[in-house]
Amino acid sequence: MLFGGKPLNVGFCFLIVAPLVHFYMYEMNNKNEYYYYFNMGFGKLQLWISTILIGFLNLLLVSLI
Repeated sequence: MLFGGKPLNVGFCFLIVAPLVHFYMYEMNNKNEYYYYFNMGFGKLQLWISTILIGFLNLLLVSLI
């Protein structure tokens, strides 16, 4: 079973893993390469907030199953 098999565990894993992957990919691996997002009018704060909100939405959706 994935992440212990319980839907709530899967939601918590997405809540934790999504920001960590975001941090690794955009802050550690490709330092300050936000050109696409900056050209679209997004800032770093908006990107971080959207990442965390998507993690919470995944948590809520999976916990309702």
